Amino acid sequence: MNKFSKVFIETLPILFGILLSYLFWQNNVLLFIIYLVLTLGLIYFHKDKTEFAIFTYGILIGAIVEVIGTQISGYQSFVKPDFGGIPMWLPIVWGYGFVAMKRIGFVLKDL
Repeated sequence: MNKFSKVFIETLPILFGILLSYLFWQNNVLLFIIYLVLTLGLIYFHKDKTEFAIFTYGILIGAIVEVIGTQISGYQSFVKPDFGGIPMWLPIVWGYGFVAMKRIGFVLKDL
């Protein structure tokens, strides 16, 4: 499989997440549960179990960045915030974003 195909495959969960956000943006709890279950499944069935640590770190950093953006800087706001001015599912997305960038980085490493 070529590198373009591998990068595309690793990008599919992100694209699917965008679709889920479009479909379920009005229900933060449902979107949180869907993202959490899918993300934990994607990480669990991957060969690199250290991704749980990367995922957790991404959640923490994502929450900090988003809360700063809403509460301190005020450069953004959300229609349906749950805590700190952000939806509860957003840090999960950040966490998986960190994992996806790690995976894509390894694919592109030898370019």
